[in-house]
Amino acid sequence: MVSEIHLRTIDLNLLVVLDVLLRERSVTRAAERLHLTRSAVSHALGRLREAFGDELLIRDGRRMRPTVRAEGLAQTLPRVLLQLERALAGPEPFKPEASTRTFRLAAPDFIAPLVPSLLRNVGRVAPGVRVELAPFSQGAIRELTEGRHDALVAPTFIEHEGLRSEPLSTCSWAVYGRKDHPAFRVWSAEAWSAYPHLQIRTTDASGKGPIDRRAAEQGIHRVVGAVVPHFTMAPPILAQTDLLLTVPSIALSGSAAAYDLERRAVPFDIPSMGLSLFRSASAGDEPGVRWFLERVAVAARGLHAGA
Repeated sequence: MVSEIHLRTIDLNLLVVLDVLLRERSVTRAAERLHLTRSAVSHALGRLREAFGDELLIRDGRRMRPTVRAEGLAQTLPRVLLQLERALAGPEPFKPEASTRTFRLAAPDFIAPLVPSLLRNVGRVAPGVRVELAPFSQGAIRELTEGRHDALVAPTFIEHEGLRSEPLSTCSWAVYGRKDHPAFRVWSAEAWSAYPHLQIRTTDASGKGPIDRRAAEQGIHRVVGAVVPHFTMAPPILAQTDLLLTVPSIALSGSAAAYDLERRAVPFDIPSMGLSLFRSASAGDEPGVRWFLERVAVAARGLHAGA
């Protein structure tokens, strides 16, 4: 019961004073070391004696002799104070140049064009760091909140109490097709509807993504001629067929020229899609994670500028 009362009532600063007094065995030298006045240290010693119910230090000539109770405290107090100091200190700073850590980023594969920039950015200052990519899904959101992913790039409209976010950019939508595609001769909503489309499979069970929903609101419909699971499969298919593909403009920013694809604006009203960078509310402020989030944000801004 006595120790419980001490924990509730004692000023921790007094324990720091006691630790120095037990080392120096002198009020004067303790005051000098603590940058306090001699009277302040004497007053602190009086409060300590009252709190512990013990003299603690007894004058013995020009020095002070510890009591049996104080001898025991002298053995344990430095270790306790060190542990407390470490517990209260902030996390260790992240040193990218010496790190061999693995960071995990979940994202839809249409942001693949930012990956080379991200890897260059990371490798330039942190050659030992490894980056792992995971597909975006509802499961990825859960894994981010549980700490199994370090960051998530996803549409801004996602909300979850376990996540924190910051906007990355907004992406316009674009239509891609092969060079000299007949639909591009007189580009219009009618031309967009007249040719079959390539669609990227999404997690929407209905198969209706934002493009189809927005088009339907304006009385515009399309025919889907083929469905593929990944954006990276689209360019060679578009290059050799009359299929059209409507996607966020960044999706093919790195591959359209390589496959000689042409790009047009979507021929009906559709708002740009916002992208945000998400982190765990509980683990996302850890120094290493913050460093990685900054690298992702830099890569995303550079991609958007060139899209």
